[in-house]
Amino acid sequence: MDDYSAARLVALDWGTSSCRAYLLAEDGTVLDHRSTDDGVMRVTAGAREAGDSREEAFDRVLRSLCLDWAEAAPRALPVVASGMVGSDQGWAQAPYVELPVDPLATALPLTRVESSLGPVHILPGLTAPGPLPGLLRGEETQVVGALLADVAGDATAQPGGGRERTVVLPGTHAKWVRLRGSVVTGFTTHMSGEVYALLMENSILGRLARPAEGDRWEAYERGLDVAMGPDGDPGLLGTLFSARSLVVTGRLRPDQVGDYVSGLVIGSEVRGELRGGADTPGTGDVLLLGTDDLCDRYGRALSRVGVASARGATGTTPRALAHLARRAGLLGDGSGTAGPDDADRAPAAP
Repeated sequence: MDDYSAARLVALDWGTSSCRAYLLAEDGTVLDHRSTDDGVMRVTAGAREAGDSREEAFDRVLRSLCLDWAEAAPRALPVVASGMVGSDQGWAQAPYVELPVDPLATALPLTRVESSLGPVHILPGLTAPGPLPGLLRGEETQVVGALLADVAGDATAQPGGGRERTVVLPGTHAKWVRLRGSVVTGFTTHMSGEVYALLMENSILGRLARPAEGDRWEAYERGLDVAMGPDGDPGLLGTLFSARSLVVTGRLRPDQVGDYVSGLVIGSEVRGELRGGADTPGTGDVLLLGTDDLCDRYGRALSRVGVASARGATGTTPRALAHLARRAGLLGDGSGTAGPDDADRAPAAP
């Protein structure tokens, strides 16, 4: 049996399409980890089809991932969870915290739900007030991980160094998170990944496209230049049809359509963010967090308009969850002091 004597926390990164579970030591060191495709949407849909309660469905996934950890650990383990598990489609809706907020220094309020392994504490999302309110749930943990990685590289450094910068998280719903030091001051969401998938799967543009071997960077950069240049003035909806007209007139190959449309979509997103307002990122002040492919695409788009970017550290989510759990009082001070819920934590069910 594995040695789990140093285990102090179970941390869940529970998103829309997957759940990643980590068994952590006091300092956030990963002792073991598992993952499943039982993301929030799948669990919720499965519960509905089976006629089960949502609570029962999420509890089953938790047990399948973590029961042996709970049984083998020498003490009751607090459980903290972040991501869409706290949305209105998740286990329980965790309220949003309004900006500005410093997630490194603030004890974020937790939403407690009961499970057969004891209480599960769900971290809140963040909301940006305004006529078009912004919602952030899960990505803030990645931002915390990136800020902690900054400090790890320099023991004398302050998180974020007090400077203003932007963290970009490409994906289905891309986020542009604005920071002043470690304070989140604002963010915007672009449904770029989802729109691209809809275009390529369900529109006339997708019917024209043919598979390509590898990335067609020349087609991607052509799309960027259209979106971010004078031809992009009509906006994304005014340029997308060019992916058809260029093919019909023989000026774009069918195997270039996917990358060309990618350039139009991402280029339109970047152009919108760099429109020259007071919060426009400066050169060298953009941090990219995401997969290699998407970060490459966003990095190329930014460099096309003279904005340098850097890649953020990867694999920082477990440490971020440990930090947030400690701030919220779920972990001791490192000397063996119990967290606030240890006294009333139910033992692991057989």
